[in-house]
Amino acid sequence: MKKFRGLLCLSLLTMVLLFSSFSSKTQQNVAVPLIRNYAWYTPSGQFVAWSTLINTEVVTGGDLNPTNGTLISEGYTDGGPGESPVGAVVYKIYSHP
Repeated sequence: MKKFRGLLCLSLLTMVLLFSSFSSKTQQNVAVPLIRNYAWYTPSGQFVAWSTLINTEVVTGGDLNPTNGTLISEGYTDGGPGESPVGAVVYKIYSHP
């Protein structure tokens, strides 16, 4: 009986040590920057600049209101010099007469 109890305790101790060495996967949270730059393109697809929404509105004199406006630039999540627009269109800037 002593051998059986010793073997049982040894088995339980081995299992506890074995399973305690594994840890659950930790999930990393990627922080979204507070100020985000977008790749701005003309309606014809020509790259203009990397800029924030506010800076682009100030520089172009445009806004986000499409009513009676002319599309002057589109802000994409990705892209850049020498690349065609990629990613998602996030903003469209319009000028008004």
